Amino acid sequence: MRIMEVFWMLFQFSDRLWYIPSEEATDCPVLGYLCGDHRSLMIDAGNSARHAAGFLHLLDERNLPHPELVALTHSHWDHCYGLCALDAVSICCAATRKDLERDASLVWSDDAMHAYLETGVVQKFCEEHMRVEYPQLEEIQVNLPEIVFSGELTIDLGGCHAVLRQLTNPHTEDGVVVWLPEERVLFVGDAAYEELVGNDWIDHPDRLSSFASALREMDFTHCFVGHGEPMTRNALFDWFSQRLSG
Repeated sequence: MRIMEVFWMLFQFSDRLWYIPSEEATDCPVLGYLCGDHRSLMIDAGNSARHAAGFLHLLDERNLPHPELVALTHSHWDHCYGLCALDAVSICCAATRKDLERDASLVWSDDAMHAYLETGVVQKFCEEHMRVEYPQLEEIQVNLPEIVFSGELTIDLGGCHAVLRQLTNPHTEDGVVVWLPEERVLFVGDAAYEELVGNDWIDHPDRLSSFASALREMDFTHCFVGHGEPMTRNALFDWFSQRLSG
């Protein structure tokens, strides 16, 4: 594993909820951490062993227990490839598991990456960030989640819950949001973003409208998106409205 050049910070959002922000250079997403009375949950696994290990180090500094569980919001590399560094039971929807089974079967090397770019297995945007995070592509290790669900799964952590809900969204076919009802917080991963098709970001108004309608049914005051600052509920729906009216 490389020496960490990036120094992440762990922010406390509430008595039970912590997170580290995203980082643009290597496309590191926001990672969340919910500490229950009986067990703790990590939200997304990070884009590499380095990213995940850095997260655990920050927990150690605060004397917080390592997560026993980790929930994946979708299958894209930057949210999942850190699983190899986590001693936690991983959870995803069936579609995410299927995508990661494909990734785990791939050979990672310079020659293979060139082929993946030509065939569309990996987009240029992802390849550029992957090469920053993995100077040696052979370091990539894709672990498979252990618990697979369809539709919805509620986890009781002791004194708080996490509701994993698979929703139609504009970004990907396997998007899962993680709703923390007692915290009144929602983690959406990248589900709120457009879809990357080749080198272009394509929005899907029909899917975005469905996504927005589903989120309106949930009680939350703040939302964490995968690659940005936390948003208030009003700011999130204003952003959706602007895209739908544009």
